[in-house]
Amino acid sequence: MLLRDAEILFNDQVSPELYHMGLLCPDIASRIEPGQFLMVRVQDSFDPLLRRPLAVHRIYQNDPQTSFEMLYRVVGRGTRLLAEIQPTSTLSLLGPLGRGFRLPDQDGSVLMVAGGIGIAPLPHLAETLVRSGFGGPFVLWFGGKNAADLVCVEHFENLGFGVELVTEDGSVGLQGLVTSHLEHWLLGQDRMPGLIYSCGPYPMQRLVAEMAARLNIPSQLSMEALMGCGVGACLSCSLRCHPPEGGQNLYYANVCQDGPVFDGDEIIWE
Repeated sequence: MLLRDAEILFNDQVSPELYHMGLLCPDIASRIEPGQFLMVRVQDSFDPLLRRPLAVHRIYQNDPQTSFEMLYRVVGRGTRLLAEIQPTSTLSLLGPLGRGFRLPDQDGSVLMVAGGIGIAPLPHLAETLVRSGFGGPFVLWFGGKNAADLVCVEHFENLGFGVELVTEDGSVGLQGLVTSHLEHWLLGQDRMPGLIYSCGPYPMQRLVAEMAARLNIPSQLSMEALMGCGVGACLSCSLRCHPPEGGQNLYYANVCQDGPVFDGDEIIWE
């Protein structure tokens, strides 16, 4: 975990609510693993007081690795301030933090599921899988409220992913929720995926985990949570989980420290 200032390379609006930011920080870029996140101070002052947790979207594969990208949604005052910052400014970053995605133990088919801004950490994972020599096949199911939510689709297609799109209003792809169509698609496959990676809102994650369990598919879920500190001190991001092996007492994990990535069968769904 490092505390560093990063230069902003770009901060572009890519849809009414989504922004795409590039940052130059060699110390942090060279240490980031897929699924990890950063705690970002959005102003030099202490207003807002708390840092904002943001997933790492992509790493530039230059040698050495020096820069990376973040994709974020404007949802409150902190992210509104972040969206106003201009290139060549600097941001204070704490990280990389958390337990990220683990790569498959063996080659085989991989399914990724994203809901809305849950797409943010998956391009880095996708690039790592392809770069590491995993042959796939790879498929992404991506759902959002409307077409504006479905960003960076072309990037997955260029990596060789099959992409299935779902929107609640039917403006792109199938209409409805991504989980409404996913199990039907899975049951129509000749072979089940060897692993499901997923990131999105809690209700979607619960349905993905339950679906994976029914079909006996291992799953890794990147969980979203409100975070105050990002290092396990404030306990604001507690998640009820099954106790570690051999334990019997009620167990609460910290999404920031024990996650954000959990195996689907770790979580006790409320």
